[in-house]
Amino acid sequence: MSSVKTKAAASSATETPKSIEAAVAVGRETVENVVKASAEAANKGYEKAVAMTKENVEAAVKAGANAFKSYEDVMSFGKETLEAFVRSGTIVAKGWQDASKAAIALTQESIEESVAASKAIMSAKSLKDVVDMQTVLVKNNFDRAVAEGGKLSETNLKLAEEAFEPLNERLNATVSKMMKPLAA
Repeated sequence: MSSVKTKAAASSATETPKSIEAAVAVGRETVENVVKASAEAANKGYEKAVAMTKENVEAAVKAGANAFKSYEDVMSFGKETLEAFVRSGTIVAKGWQDASKAAIALTQESIEESVAASKAIMSAKSLKDVVDMQTVLVKNNFDRAVAEGGKLSETNLKLAEEAFEPLNERLNATVSKMMKPLAA
């Protein structure tokens, strides 16, 4: 009986490595099949993405070519765009000119008020009168600075909106011109 057990154990010991080798071979084959299938799927997806991108680029080029039918169209479009930039620049220049005039007028007014306040302070009869006049002057200057700052902010915002309007119109015209062939 012990020789039967020994033979069975020896047979089992020989078959175990063969079973492990078979399992490893099956696992390796499975992994190789999965990797191969994944690579094929990735290649197909890549080829499809490249084909779609190529079609979209060709459509965009064709649309761009169709948007401008002649050299004159291109030149006219460029001229209109340049005119929009010139209009925008003119608006900005005029806005800065107006802002500079307002700043000069404000500065002149402030100097005149400071001179008048200095004269009043020099003619004060007591230290209390000087402090009171100085307090009023500081309060008035602060109030003016806040008010003028608000006006300046509003003016600059309005100037920016007006300056960007011609550029925005050209952007809309460009998008419209480029989209027409795509819609057709």
